Amino acid sequence: MSLLHQLREYELRMRREGKKPVSEGEQPGGDEMPFMYALQPVRWEVRLRGDGTVLDVQPLSSGKTKGKDLGRPTPAPNVVRASGVKSKLLMDNAEYALGIVRKEGDPKVKQRHDAFRALVQACAEATGEPSVQAVAGFLAGHDPASFREKYLAVFPDFAPDTNVTFSVDGVEPLTLPAVQRFWAGQFGQGDAEADGTTLTAECLITGEIGPVMEREPVKIKGILSGQVAGMNFISANAQAFESYGLQASQIAPVKFEAAEQYANGLNRLLADPNTSLKVGGVTYAFWTGEGAVPLVARALQEPPAELKSRFAIQKRREKKARPEEVRQTLWGIFQGEQPTLKPGAAFYAVGLTPSGSRIAVRTHLTSTVQAAVDNLSDYFAAQALVGVREEDAGKTYSVLDLVRAMYRDVNKAHTAPDVDALVQFALSGRPLPEAFLARLAARNRADEYRVTRPRAALTKMVLLSRDWKELDMEKDSLDALDPGQREPAYHLGRLLAVLDDIQGSVMKANTTLVDRFYGSMSTTPYAVVGRLIHGSQAHLQKLRKENEPAYRAKQRELEDVMSRLRDIPAKPLTTAQQALFALGYYHQRAEISAGIRERTEAKREREAQAKAAQNLPTGLFNTQEQVDPQEQGAAQ
Repeated sequence: MSLLHQLREYELRMRREGKKPVSEGEQPGGDEMPFMYALQPVRWEVRLRGDGTVLDVQPLSSGKTKGKDLGRPTPAPNVVRASGVKSKLLMDNAEYALGIVRKEGDPKVKQRHDAFRALVQACAEATGEPSVQAVAGFLAGHDPASFREKYLAVFPDFAPDTNVTFSVDGVEPLTLPAVQRFWAGQFGQGDAEADGTTLTAECLITGEIGPVMEREPVKIKGILSGQVAGMNFISANAQAFESYGLQASQIAPVKFEAAEQYANGLNRLLADPNTSLKVGGVTYAFWTGEGAVPLVARALQEPPAELKSRFAIQKRREKKARPEEVRQTLWGIFQGEQPTLKPGAAFYAVGLTPSGSRIAVRTHLTSTVQAAVDNLSDYFAAQALVGVREEDAGKTYSVLDLVRAMYRDVNKAHTAPDVDALVQFALSGRPLPEAFLARLAARNRADEYRVTRPRAALTKMVLLSRDWKELDMEKDSLDALDPGQREPAYHLGRLLAVLDDIQGSVMKANTTLVDRFYGSMSTTPYAVVGRLIHGSQAHLQKLRKENEPAYRAKQRELEDVMSRLRDIPAKPLTTAQQALFALGYYHQRAEISAGIRERTEAKREREAQAKAAQNLPTGLFNTQEQVDPQEQGAAQ
């Protein structure tokens, strides 16, 4: 099933269910919109008598109290009007409908009004409707200047760019079936006779043979960085894009009715924040074949807070991030807000980017709601990672946060491919690009903060998403420190963190060990490991003299890491090995920070207990706690 067919089916289902088009306001009732009609704000109603004379002018209100009142949302003829003179039928802005100028001296105002008048006259002759004939009679003798002075002077808020419609003795011509058929006939539909210029072909969406559009009848609006006036799906504006003598939208024959339906379906999706996502230069739309749409857009933009408890690491070495728990949490969130969610229903996603005035389809995914939510659960579970800071525990990241981790200034980078890769990984499980690791490694070497938590999380996600033949890696234990990892690169990263901690325990340097050696250690460790180990001995010797318990603890940490290093790679580390180096460095930093927090908390508890004991009657407890000297030194 093609993308346009899926969008058309969605729009038809929404109409059958009586859903209101979000993009244009509320549609009265659940009736299907007439062909080439759209809900549009109408501010003024010119009320006529049956003989075409003016009764009065009535303002129509949207009911909004804030901002400019553009008028009541009304189903009315619609037309794509990017350039040139194109009139709507019986409803248009005041320049077209009444010939009232918006900008003095504009020579096209008369052309616009003449086009409107000619279209109404043609409708009156074709339909024979008395109300349309009354409007045509009014327009035949209409003088814009005198009309404005006589009927519009009492409305100080009147503006020529607002829409005007007509009624005749209480009858609204726009609601008449004959008028609606006439308007449909202007696009090769309905009962209108073809003029011989309309192409007849097989519709690529419906498979029916009949008149097809020359240009798309409805513009797609809401594309990030796209044209505000709207954009086209099917279009050719140069000879290189044309074939078999077909031009414009005829290169891919589609019936006007089908084109109007798929365009309105996509516009409906893009206008709803629950079914669309705009991030990093890409605009996404999500929908289903039946039932509600899972809130994947909201989850990717702002991960649910309820997930944090699933990623909490209760103890330093106890891992609690289980994909099944994440999956159950997501299902609970989605079904709580979308009770009609159906796991077996088809799930669709499309990623769009602008290309001039046209839309480029970057991604088109088709799966099931169950598969999409399962993949999204795996996406969040892959982010499970111990935090260096206590407040980072359980934190998950949006798509933009992860992309931002790869760039110095994300606003100056072309991020559309990166965003799309992450969204595809989140919804379909497609492996993340290896190029992510190269960017992350470059940022780790250049940034004084080195391996931040978002970078570590994205590094882990890339490592989990692909198979690495050159790595001897345990994928199931990448969320926290794992001394059992076999890959030397991982323990080299740990080694740098331990050596930096040893240096920091005896001196406060303006340039740390990591500042000086992260780049060389993460690429050519063989050249610097010996020098760093030798330099650490002086720091350990000083620490032994000043704080022997702390010295013994750090000596044990260093010996533990060194015992895991079977050898030091003589060749430069590969991109994947550099990624595992960064993860090992981050894990060790988190372990060191957790140890500091534990010792600090233990010291506070001892001090609180001692203080409480001092306040009790003499003889019940000792007034001072006997603190083991080794623990006291380690806490310091």
